[in-house]
Amino acid sequence: MTAITIRNARIVDPATGRDELASLRVENGLIADIGDGIAQDDDNIIDANGAILAPALIDLRAAIEPAFTPGGETLDSLARAAVASGVGTIVISPTRQMPIDHPETVMGLRSATLPLPVRTLICAGATLGLRGDALSELGLMATSGAAMVSQGDDPVADTATLRNVLSYASGFELWVASPPRDAGLSRQTVATESEAAARFGLNVEPTVSERMAIDRDASLAELTGARLMIDRVSTRDGVEAISRARKRGIEISATVAIANLTLNAVDADGLDPAYRLTPPLRSEDDRRALVAAIEAGLIDAVVSDHRPMDLDQKAQPFADAATGSISIETLLAAMLGLVHEEELDLVSALRPLTSGPAELLGLPQGRLEAGAPADLVLIDGDAPWVFDTRNSASARRNSAWQNRRFQGRVLMTMVDGGIVYNLKG
Repeated sequence: MTAITIRNARIVDPATGRDELASLRVENGLIADIGDGIAQDDDNIIDANGAILAPALIDLRAAIEPAFTPGGETLDSLARAAVASGVGTIVISPTRQMPIDHPETVMGLRSATLPLPVRTLICAGATLGLRGDALSELGLMATSGAAMVSQGDDPVADTATLRNVLSYASGFELWVASPPRDAGLSRQTVATESEAAARFGLNVEPTVSERMAIDRDASLAELTGARLMIDRVSTRDGVEAISRARKRGIEISATVAIANLTLNAVDADGLDPAYRLTPPLRSEDDRRALVAAIEAGLIDAVVSDHRPMDLDQKAQPFADAATGSISIETLLAAMLGLVHEEELDLVSALRPLTSGPAELLGLPQGRLEAGAPADLVLIDGDAPWVFDTRNSASARRNSAWQNRRFQGRVLMTMVDGGIVYNLKG
């Protein structure tokens, strides 16, 4: 493989806080050197012209659809959408339609991902069918290569069952991703508490649901010594509960969905089913608390929560519409919006997309240093564009970001030293 030197790049490494103009050399799939005058005579030279060069993104939550679903999202289509957004590593998450609850499924998915242009990890379903009662074969799935464990969108309602999940997973040092939703308070809810939701008579999920769930789950993690991941915190109450748990010395991490970080309940006031999401979009105060938690390091990873589905499932009244949005192609651009709005600096915005999730899963990528995997993204931070699902690489079109204007676009994505996406074709 010919060595590549990317010169005149704004090198941004969230793992170290590095932010400087320099060159980066790639050889044999690894970062060989960073600095000035490092190119060798036979290198392939790429002139970045001052564009941002950062670690490729790591997305801990993206779903596909079951095999043979007509028009469904496949591993191939998800991978194409991922690299277009600078994502170099994805974690396939379980859903009710595809619970990933048997070791054979984990092994089959791992085998199917080998030809993909992205690194792909598998998240195992915590319970059979994600029903929340009988445990899945966590040990066998761990030895089959599962990277973490999740219960999907719905919490494990039975406390004893969740304790067993945490106890079992702790023996394999797997993170257990638990959605912070009290089973009773969140049942059949479609929106957060707000004046608009009350006016339309929607079933609402109060923010206290999140706090109660985190307090319970954290107590069980403390009891079992498990690694607990709060899966998509969405409220100020939730952030404060996570902070309290960490002060008690509990091994607890947290993620946030890009939708909850960049949109709020006002976006859903028109009852457009595109904004029917789980967790529901919350108040602006909650959103700002999430941004502050990113800056403070209380949230470790921002996830796309990519949930593809047929548009017929969305073409329903708000309360009846399926929940979810394709989000992986707009993940980076939406995050850069927080930088342009001066809510976060660039390093803070990129950290939960790169080094944060890498550190959680013990991955060598997600940082820019000699010897690290050459998983890179080159970004024009100022390029304006409009997201149109008609041009999406995803197989589905259900997006909460349809026709949104963004500033900041991926020019090139590199995985294992090879260019897997180039905006110029």
